[in-house]
Amino acid sequence: MNSLLYIGQSALLNSQYATSVHGNNIANQTVEGYRRRTVAMTELPSLSTSKGQVGTGATVSGLLRHFNTYLETQYLRENGQSAGYKAKYDALSQVETRFVEDEKYGTAALLENFWAAWGDVADNPDQSAARSVLLTTSESLTSRLADLAEDLAAQQRSLEKQISQEVDAVNTALAQIAAVNKQLAGSPNRADLLDSRDALLRDLSGRLDIEVAYGGDGQALVKTSAGQTLVDGASSYGLTYKSPYAAASLEPDSAFKGAIWFDGASSDEFTVEITDPGTASGGAGAAMFRVSLDGGRTWLKDDDGNELRFTAGSRDESVTVGGVTIWFGQSGDSGAEEGTALSAGDRFTIVPKTSVAWKSTAGGEVNVTPLAGNTRAGRLTGGTLGGLLAARDECIGSYRESLDAFASTLIWETNRIHSQGSGLTPLSSATGAYGATYTDRPLAQSGLAFADRVTAGSFSLALYDADTGAPLGITAVDFSSVTPGQATFDPSVHSLEDVAAAITASFGGQLTASVQAGRLTLTAADGVTFDYADDSAGIFAATGHNCFFTGTDASSIAVNQELIGNTDRICAGHVNGDGEANSGDNTTAEALAALAEKSVSFFTTRGSSSATLGGYFSTLVAQVGADKSAASTSYQFAASLAEDLDAQQESVGGVNEDEELTQLMRQQQNYQAASKMIQVSLEMIDVLLALK
Repeated sequence: MNSLLYIGQSALLNSQYATSVHGNNIANQTVEGYRRRTVAMTELPSLSTSKGQVGTGATVSGLLRHFNTYLETQYLRENGQSAGYKAKYDALSQVETRFVEDEKYGTAALLENFWAAWGDVADNPDQSAARSVLLTTSESLTSRLADLAEDLAAQQRSLEKQISQEVDAVNTALAQIAAVNKQLAGSPNRADLLDSRDALLRDLSGRLDIEVAYGGDGQALVKTSAGQTLVDGASSYGLTYKSPYAAASLEPDSAFKGAIWFDGASSDEFTVEITDPGTASGGAGAAMFRVSLDGGRTWLKDDDGNELRFTAGSRDESVTVGGVTIWFGQSGDSGAEEGTALSAGDRFTIVPKTSVAWKSTAGGEVNVTPLAGNTRAGRLTGGTLGGLLAARDECIGSYRESLDAFASTLIWETNRIHSQGSGLTPLSSATGAYGATYTDRPLAQSGLAFADRVTAGSFSLALYDADTGAPLGITAVDFSSVTPGQATFDPSVHSLEDVAAAITASFGGQLTASVQAGRLTLTAADGVTFDYADDSAGIFAATGHNCFFTGTDASSIAVNQELIGNTDRICAGHVNGDGEANSGDNTTAEALAALAEKSVSFFTTRGSSSATLGGYFSTLVAQVGADKSAASTSYQFAASLAEDLDAQQESVGGVNEDEELTQLMRQQQNYQAASKMIQVSLEMIDVLLALK
């Protein structure tokens, strides 16, 4: 009788426990991350009697939490990819709105208006109204380009703020996961802690791409998909948001004690590798280096496909790659020459932008910012953080570079033609719009904005009587006085000061040239005026003489203020072989109008390409749309996979109200049966006692 009573009691208690478990499931069915629990029952040991074995009932052996780790690891991976593409898509959606090509005010429309305005000037070369319309149209175009440049820069700044916030959120999540791990170490089966762990992991997977290994003690080992450990037990290894920096990785036998220095900003990351050993201070015996933008997988090449090599030098012998100026100096002193030598294989990394680094388990920091063109570089590849970084650098950074390439070519090609034309009135003096950093070095090394587009050749100037306007002759500048035996200009030989000296020597006191604050200045003698003629070298355009535009990129492009103050200096005609600038001549205006259909060259860090100006800009607009579309497609695909995996996990661990109610009814019936069993046992005991 006692055995039967005990069995009934245990059954009653088991049903009570199971009822509370299923009731708790119902209460938490809307709680995010809650996983269904069920009760595991185990048969108690049987007793052996003279009549045979007798059961002793059942007991609760444990609480089961329904959760599939395989499904969850797959979900975390796809959730990270989905979040990354979503962040990228959202960023590019905002960028695309800035490139909407309105039929009237879009960049393409304004560019067409620019060409049309030159056509009107060609039709009416002496008419001031046509020139005024040209200036207005040109200013609309330059303002639009400047606005686009600022919009893209502002979008990058906004993304940088979001990136910083994401880094903070990631570090908070990592610390929380480590804290839960610590608790689980002492209570590995606590379902509430396991729920918290998995909710934190899901949140983290949306911020960066992770891989998770679940330990038997309930603790989670968290790594990035590239293998960097983020959480190990109760320890977390977070991320840091870094300012621009440079780092060295020298060969074991390298004697170099200095540092690499840089100036400027870029969305790219530069890998500098020494190819030929030598000094770091330039000149004879200097080391040579090459540059990669994808971590060393490929190296920058020239237009002929040959690997570009640069000379290692001090600050005064610096080289500029992709808008970033690079040089070598002493550690702690960028301006001091370094005496130790560089060895072949010495590598340096320049990160001229804010970046994200992992605080490694061994100490120190490891750059995990996505690297364009190299998905195997051990960098972030997903999550909101990865998507924001990719949008900032790979997409918007590329758009900015392409927009600058467009503006730079528009400036150069327009100025190249305009600088060889003539306006309605000659000049008595003029100063170039562009200055050289080094006026005594060959022009190719002078730091002049468009020096890389200057070629060997000749250029001429025409003189006029200031009172009568009669031509006094056209003269090609002779460099024989500077470099005997060489009459024409060579950018690899002649400096800006050589140009000034050659001009002064060529005109016998009627026209003198000087260099003031890095800029070339021309001054005519009393009673003499001058105008610009043919220039096969591009000296006029490079120094900013007789130019239509000033500036070098989309943010700085502007109409030359000298033209706005004097529309007569807009060059519609040209100086003929007799030194005459005839009224009604439209040669230059026609050439500028025809530039709309001319294939020209565009230069970016990764190489050059050829297209019309309108075609190049249309390609840029199309690229923005294509990148947004690709991000949208990838997001939808990854999100669909993540949703499917989540649904499968819910089918395993989610709470089904109908099922839980059924279980409650079942436990109620079990409880009633156990109560009845106890009642029967007591009645039997009463009968036995009555017999006595």
